[in-house]
Amino acid sequence: MFYKIRYQYFRESVKRNVLLIMLTFFIALRLSAQKNLNIITAAFNDYKAGTIQEKIYVHTDKNFYLTGEIIWFKLYNTDASFHKPLDISSVAYVEILDTLNKPVQQAKIGLKNGEGNGSFYLSPGIASGNYKLRAYTNWMKNFDAAYFFEKNITIVNLQKMSTAAVKDSSEKYDINFFAEGGDLINGLQSKVAFKATTRDGNGFDFAGYLLDNNDTLLRFSPYHAGMGNFIFTPAADHNYKAVIIPVNGKIFTKELPIIYANGYTMQVTGDGSGKINVMVQCNIAAIKEVYLLAHTRGSLKFTATASLQNGKATFSFNRSVLGDGISQLTVFNDQRKPVSERLYFKKPDQSLSLSLNTDRPSYETRKKVSIDIASANADTAILSMAVYMLDSLQSIDNNTIETYLLLTSDLKGYIEDPFYYFTASEKEVMPAIDNLMLTQGWRRFKWNDILLNEKPSFEFAPELNGHILTGRIFNPKTGEPLKVTETFLSVPGSLTQFRTSISDSFGHVKYEMPDFYGGTSLIAEPNTFTDSISKVEIDDPFCKQYATTKIPVFNKPVNYPNTILDHNIGMQVQNIYTTEKLKQFYFPPDVDTTAFYVTPDFKYSLDDYTRFTSMEEVLREYVAFVNVTRRGGRVYLPVINTAENTYFQTDPLVLLDGVPVFNFNKLLNFDPLKIRSLEVVTRRYVLGSSVFEGILNWKTYSPTLANYEFAPNVTVLDYEGLQIEREFYSPTYNTTEAVSSHLPDFRNVLQWKPDIKLSRNKKSIIEFYTSDLPGKYAVVVQGLSANGLCGSKIITFDVTK
Repeated sequence: MFYKIRYQYFRESVKRNVLLIMLTFFIALRLSAQKNLNIITAAFNDYKAGTIQEKIYVHTDKNFYLTGEIIWFKLYNTDASFHKPLDISSVAYVEILDTLNKPVQQAKIGLKNGEGNGSFYLSPGIASGNYKLRAYTNWMKNFDAAYFFEKNITIVNLQKMSTAAVKDSSEKYDINFFAEGGDLINGLQSKVAFKATTRDGNGFDFAGYLLDNNDTLLRFSPYHAGMGNFIFTPAADHNYKAVIIPVNGKIFTKELPIIYANGYTMQVTGDGSGKINVMVQCNIAAIKEVYLLAHTRGSLKFTATASLQNGKATFSFNRSVLGDGISQLTVFNDQRKPVSERLYFKKPDQSLSLSLNTDRPSYETRKKVSIDIASANADTAILSMAVYMLDSLQSIDNNTIETYLLLTSDLKGYIEDPFYYFTASEKEVMPAIDNLMLTQGWRRFKWNDILLNEKPSFEFAPELNGHILTGRIFNPKTGEPLKVTETFLSVPGSLTQFRTSISDSFGHVKYEMPDFYGGTSLIAEPNTFTDSISKVEIDDPFCKQYATTKIPVFNKPVNYPNTILDHNIGMQVQNIYTTEKLKQFYFPPDVDTTAFYVTPDFKYSLDDYTRFTSMEEVLREYVAFVNVTRRGGRVYLPVINTAENTYFQTDPLVLLDGVPVFNFNKLLNFDPLKIRSLEVVTRRYVLGSSVFEGILNWKTYSPTLANYEFAPNVTVLDYEGLQIEREFYSPTYNTTEAVSSHLPDFRNVLQWKPDIKLSRNKKSIIEFYTSDLPGKYAVVVQGLSANGLCGSKIITFDVTK
């Protein structure tokens, strides 16, 4: 009996110890899993906190143009995560690129509070074709060019219509297959999406068959825009291929992606009650835990840990936790390696609500149109409005700000008809949008860099206060860069735009130029009095990296000869009769025109004094605090330091219309009758890393390059600063005389208003007049609220004779 009791006690004790060991092991495993998840989450948040990204959307007045017309556009710059207006970059770069990515137009557009306005005059030298308008900031150049804004536009030049036959793209078909989560794994059931496209990127209808060694496993066909999916379980030792039979084309075959022996799959489904279920499968026995991280454009929304049971793990969370637009779901294994991921799209719960109302449904020619604009859910919003004629060449452009910010901007490549995913019924659109998510690659985040805590290095700085010019100083004989060398950049003109930069160890120089507007000449140089060899080279600020998205093949509009002729006549009439009105430009009202030193200590208007015939007489007779001395045949111009009542020991900075003069002997030979004024700074002035012992700034009556005698190693180049904004011309017909005027008005764009400001429950009223062209007109308003809501509204009205 005693031994029996001892045995039972021993057995119970062992059982308790085993349970305790198992419990301890389970707790340790859970703690380890939570630790891994915390490490992933912390690394992601750290990366995101130090890596802000921008998005730019461009609203153009329309998308079909003739050479001789003007493209009007509005820029909206937002943060890439929450789409709120972002006031970081003060400059945007806008280009029109041809099919070879060669620019036919380029401009630098000033940004303020996340918005900017610009225009392009389409010169007669541009050939007919489809082009790509793209926009980005200097900061965006640090990231993939696939995320720059891009929009296709058509330009027709009746004098340059190519006679070469356009190749028929209808016979050029392709199809690609995408396993949900990334890979096909032996023995694991997978959803396989497909995208079938023609050469221009649009989908096509077909009948498809999946074959296994010539045995038909299943049939499939697209649901929308050439996309769809099917379910099957691959085997590693089988040869799968798809047979594609286009509705109007030749049969072709395509192999499925490679099948891996081991790995992971994921399947994302909804249960109809607002839940998202993510099932992860893995056939690697050593893997016990997996982690799920979901984020919407870098904003972390959901994390969880799950144990694999029989090779499967399931996560479930409410769809409402995700943000509007595209989210990324990523699965990690217990080694913290990303092993599977896919995208998920959530239609916005709320967008910027806009109402547009015209005072009449139709108008006669040369009559006033009044449009009320209001929003019920935005405290403040910035809007832009275009009113243009609709015909067989120009239709309504459905690529809106919401389709871009919430969908296409986060996807690489061309997206066919993005407007469909926002306007079709929920039941219809859900399978289509899921197929789109399955077939689009997306990765703004490099997980290996994030998890290794590698801080990203950025080559291009954000242009916070104005345009940044970069370059290098080097020895042109050897090509070697010069380090720690002072360089100077100047813009000849009545405004003193002058900057300095000391080169780094690689010879790189950088100049920040606030309020740098207009086309002009740039002067870049070292101190040419002491350096007659080194040369400064200025970089082209426009990006040389390009997205792989192809521009659609251009087809001549031969089916609409009368319409194209009417457009051409209208364009020529407008350019003949309103040329001067189309060339009205204006500077922003807050442009700072003062010199970099702001206020001089002394200013001399030479017309207020006796006009002498030599610069030395001017300096000696009435310019106080500057002495003229000569030593060894060289002229020196020391300035008195008024704070200490003693001469500075080194020469001052001397400028002539903003350009530095290093050889004072040549300065004294300059004709003083060309000089209008002189500003003198009698204090030590620090500009960047440069220090000047006083400043003499001479200004002529007519600033011109002819005033300078440049050394051979001075760089002189034509350079466009920020674009000066063009004023949109819209005539008024508010008198009988104006209405009866015989001056023709053939405008097909009646109004372009890029700067509408809207407040909650307050209407904005926009008024303009119709032209002499009857027809149907579209009113397109797009905009962005201060809290990141985006939206658009389109209405139409008729104009009759």
